[in-house]
Amino acid sequence: MAMRLLRLAALLAGFTLAGGWSAAHLLAADTKKPRNDIWKDEPRESRPWWQRDLTEDVIEKVMKGIQTRDPAQAKQLSELRKKDRERFKAELREQGRPELEQMARERYEARRHERTAKFIEWLKANYPAEEQALAKLKDGDPQLYARNLDHLTNEYSYIFEAASSSPDLGAVLKEDYDLKMRANELCKQLRNEKSDAKRQALGIELQEVVARRYDLIVRKKEIAFDQLLKKLDELQKQVRDSKGEMDKWRDEKIKQENVKQRLQELTGNKVRFKWD
Repeated sequence: MAMRLLRLAALLAGFTLAGGWSAAHLLAADTKKPRNDIWKDEPRESRPWWQRDLTEDVIEKVMKGIQTRDPAQAKQLSELRKKDRERFKAELREQGRPELEQMARERYEARRHERTAKFIEWLKANYPAEEQALAKLKDGDPQLYARNLDHLTNEYSYIFEAASSSPDLGAVLKEDYDLKMRANELCKQLRNEKSDAKRQALGIELQEVVARRYDLIVRKKEIAFDQLLKKLDELQKQVRDSKGEMDKWRDEKIKQENVKQRLQELTGNKVRFKWD
């Protein structure tokens, strides 16, 4: 059973690397489609968020920016907004590009600051001495603060990310990291120690550290295996659901409904088709 699971995991990983999507992702996406709309399966081109959707809040912010830098253009857009909303949106995407790009930058910065704040909060709870040293630099030397923050992020981010999704795994990774640091220190002391008695004591502690690290590595593999079993259960459910979907899409009546719906969308109901 374990070997079958590992082979399945390898197969799914291969799909992910080759196509950028795993079977689980594709099936999960399929189960979220409207009940009788097969056209949602069609791939969508990758576009900036403002090309996909413009909410009323975004429209108002963009119009405010255009009003400030080009009142005449803002007036034309306001008039177009009343007459033809779709043309207005298309024109707004072009004329409001500076505002939209600025909003995109602000969104990115907001997400980055939020992640940094969460990381520093985690650092304070897990490595308080390093967080305190970092905090002292924030006002005194901003450039050194930024460099040290980058260093700490590179050093601990994998533990922080793991802890965010799996506290158990995060705790294992943190203890393993601390033990690796201790093992390095013990090895350094062993190389420099002249006393046989002290070398013996250091060797005993190093053996204990290595043995504990072995247990932690096994625990990491157990956690990964449990996660794989959970994903396998989800995938099996999605396979069953997908089979039911296939039976539905083969229904001739549903096919006709979808063809009719799609033609209406493509022609904007401007062409009359004879269906019977």
